[in-house]
Amino acid sequence: MTKNEQIFWNRILELAQSQLKQATYEFFVLDAYLIKVENNVAIIHLDKMKELFWEKNLKPVILTAGFEVFNAEISVEYTFDKTTQSTPDSVEEQDTNYSVPVSTTPLPAIKSDLNPKYRFDNFIQGKGNQWAFAAALAVANDPGGIYNPFFIWGGPGLGKTHILNAIGNTVLENTPSARVKYITTENFINQFITHIRLKDMDSLKEEFRNLDVLLIDDIQFLAKQSMSGTQEEFFNTFDALYKAGKQIVLTSDRTPDQLNDLEKRLVTRFGWGLIQDITPPDFETRVAILEDKIQDYPYIFPADTISYLAGQFNSNVRELEGALKDISLVANFKQVNTITVDIAAEAIRARKQDSPKMTVIPIEVIQSQVGKFYGVTVKEIKATKRTQNIVLARQVAMFLTREMTDNSLPKIGKEFGGRDHSTVLHAYNKIKNMIAQDDSLRIEIDTIRNKIK
Repeated sequence: MTKNEQIFWNRILELAQSQLKQATYEFFVLDAYLIKVENNVAIIHLDKMKELFWEKNLKPVILTAGFEVFNAEISVEYTFDKTTQSTPDSVEEQDTNYSVPVSTTPLPAIKSDLNPKYRFDNFIQGKGNQWAFAAALAVANDPGGIYNPFFIWGGPGLGKTHILNAIGNTVLENTPSARVKYITTENFINQFITHIRLKDMDSLKEEFRNLDVLLIDDIQFLAKQSMSGTQEEFFNTFDALYKAGKQIVLTSDRTPDQLNDLEKRLVTRFGWGLIQDITPPDFETRVAILEDKIQDYPYIFPADTISYLAGQFNSNVRELEGALKDISLVANFKQVNTITVDIAAEAIRARKQDSPKMTVIPIEVIQSQVGKFYGVTVKEIKATKRTQNIVLARQVAMFLTREMTDNSLPKIGKEFGGRDHSTVLHAYNKIKNMIAQDDSLRIEIDTIRNKIK
């Protein structure tokens, strides 16, 4: 790359970062790179799935950088050939211990240990996992490509294992002969200890260093001082696969930098590819998860029951699944077909007592704080008057009530002058859409939210 090409590319990155949100910049821009500028055409390598984003959002950036550096209108062409991808500059020379054992005989078949029920088409997407899902889909369709390694982190029960298995199942659907292995870190450690005891490390190396895709769950359990021998073997396995262009996907409950007692060289390698987090599902995603899960139960779940349950558990999917099992037990005992809010509340009472207690915020507190901010009374918020400032205050109060409390839509409507649940849902969606387009409104609502807390 010439000096001007480097200045041109750095300017594109600088402008893009200033105009995009950080998460968007990191996902869509950070792993692209400039190949060359020739005849006023910039050849940029990026992932095929990101081409449309660049076309829609970054052409002005390229034009600006082009005039600044080359004093010419620079057009752009995208290339998706991963053979043009360069090796990260931070890859240091290693000893020959990483090399894949050479075998003159066919490799033995391996057991993938994938769970066939975990697929992309039954994974519920939401704001908390959409980027991890998109990247996982890209990895599954181009293993060993630009997102290698792929590191997913987040709390328990958020879908990390589902995504790992979905990647493996998709790879095998596309390439049945691929050597894919899903394994938990605990099982990897156990296998390492067993092979050490049996003095049979060669077979362990042959199995893992000849994989096409390694999917390893809960890598945080490798981060212990007592695991130095296992860390060494995993390091060599990682290097062998990476050097061979094979895909590595890891999950953890924390970021690589937070993995205390893990060797620094491993932490560095985990950052070579893409690091993506998964956060707890928002209310809409929890509703969608419940609507999907209840298909497995022979009961009728009215909308208000689903809304109630979605409001009761906000940390992970496993809580929702456990709640449905509790409800099934009670419904079977009571011989009922329709799960009312009362039945659901009775069924999950014990589970809620064991769960971390959530701060209960009275609806009237929300109404009062919103009213003070917008200069209207709680009585006006509950009434039918439709002047502009009162309507905004009313809809913001409904939005915050749904966001910050466990109340069902019918319950919220009742507390806002006996309105229908559809009115509450309309207000929620309207404010949500307005926030996405109006930063000043978002700041106003954040200010009110902080006062309520």
